[in-house]
Amino acid sequence: MAIMMWMELLVFLFCKSFYGEREIPVESHIPNRLEEGYGLNKEAIQEIYNKGYKLMITVDCGISATEEIEFANSLGITTIITDHHEPLEELPKALAVIDAKRKDNTYPFNQLAGVGVVFKLIQALGLRLGLEEKEYLKYLDLVCVGTISDIVPLIDENRVITKLGLKLVNVTKNLGLKYLLEATGYKNIDSNTISFGIAPRINACGRMGHETEALDIFLSNNINEVKELTEKLNEYNKTRQDTEKNIVKEALELIEKNKEDEKNTIVVGSKGWHHGVIGIVSSKITENYFKPSILVSFEDGIAKGSRKKYSWI
Repeated sequence: MAIMMWMELLVFLFCKSFYGEREIPVESHIPNRLEEGYGLNKEAIQEIYNKGYKLMITVDCGISATEEIEFANSLGITTIITDHHEPLEELPKALAVIDAKRKDNTYPFNQLAGVGVVFKLIQALGLRLGLEEKEYLKYLDLVCVGTISDIVPLIDENRVITKLGLKLVNVTKNLGLKYLLEATGYKNIDSNTISFGIAPRINACGRMGHETEALDIFLSNNINEVKELTEKLNEYNKTRQDTEKNIVKEALELIEKNKEDEKNTIVVGSKGWHHGVIGIVSSKITENYFKPSILVSFEDGIAKGSRKKYSWI
C-alpha cells in the first residue's frame, strides 16, 4: 500500500499495525510541496509502481485527480480515494471514492476534515475485521489534532471528534505528540493549543520542504529521535515565521507603492519569495485589504502563485 499526504498518518499506523502483521508491505509517500506541488502527480505514482505496490490510498487529495488516477489504472495500481474537497462533475475512476461532499452522498454529515474521512475508513475496516472499538478509537487524539488543524466547522460530528479527542490528547501515548505539546509552552491543552501550537509546527515542515519529518515524529518511539525532531520542527516554524514576516513587509511596500493602480483584486509578486509561504501571506493581504489577493514568486524563470479569496461572510 502507498499513502499520500501527512496529517492523516493514522491510516498508515492502522495499516502498519494490522496489515503489516500479515506481511503486507505498507509505505507512505508525501509530496514535497516545493518540488511536487500538492496532491497526486504522475511521477510519484510511477515511483510507487516501481516499488511494486498494487494498492494506493490517497489521503486528503485525489478527488479531482482524474488524469492521475487513469495513469495509475494503466499501471495496474488500484486506488482508494479519501478526500473532503469539492468533487468535479466527473469522479476519478478509482476502486472507491470516499468523500462526503459527493453529490450522491448519503452520509448525514459532509463537513468532515480529511482526517475525519480517513477515520471513517479505518472504522469501517475495523468493523469488517471484527476488531474491538479500542483498536481504532485509540487514534482519536490524532483525528482531533487533524480536525482542528484543518479549520473545519467544529459542529456536529467534528465537535464530537474534537471533544472526545482532546481528552485523549491530554493523556496521549503518542510520543511525538506528547513532546510537541510540551514544546508549545501552553499550560492547558485545548483547541487553541492545537491551532496555535501544534498545527503551525507541523505545517512548517511541509512549507519549508521537510515534509517527511512531520510524519516521522508521530511514528517514532525513540525518545532521543523525538526530542531531536521536536527541536527541528521548532526551528522550521521559526524560519517560516521569519520568512513570512519578510515577505509580508515586502508585499505591503509594493502594494502601497502601486496603490494608484489598485484594482478589485490585488496581484503582487517578487523574485525569490518562498513559494511554500506565499499562501499564508496572501491570506494576510486579503485580511488587511478586504480583497482577493494573488501572490507570485519568480524563481528560475518560473512563476508560482497562491491566491486567497475574499468572503463577506
